Amino acid sequence: MLYQDYESRARQVGALVDAGKYDDALKVLQSLLDSDISDIDKSIMSLNMAVVYGKMNQPERALEWYDRGISYEAVYLRFLVLENKASYLYEQKRFRECMDIYEELLPQSFLTEVDKLRLRQYIESAKNAMG
Repeated sequence: MLYQDYESRARQVGALVDAGKYDDALKVLQSLLDSDISDIDKSIMSLNMAVVYGKMNQPERALEWYDRGISYEAVYLRFLVLENKASYLYEQKRFRECMDIYEELLPQSFLTEVDKLRLRQYIESAKNAMG
């Protein structure tokens, strides 16, 4: 896929979501996932699918898409989707699951020191929210 096509479809998704046309946004995202874009870009599109399903009040579908995105990124030692899944779980008041993700991620050798600091702060916030 040419970058211009990718960028155009990504902008289209944003406009559709802003207009509340979630089903149409999902179709465009799926077309991107079905294309030859990189795995990292597919992880981002999966994250976007999760966000749209979250907006549609379908948390289990959202979590499925987070997991798909994680499967794309994990091979490359990336964790953007994983961290966003934890944040989504926090928003859903599923604090234990959220904290489990952060605690599992924290000892990874590919984290920067600022990543570790951020994760420790998130863990503390989840602990406080649990009471």
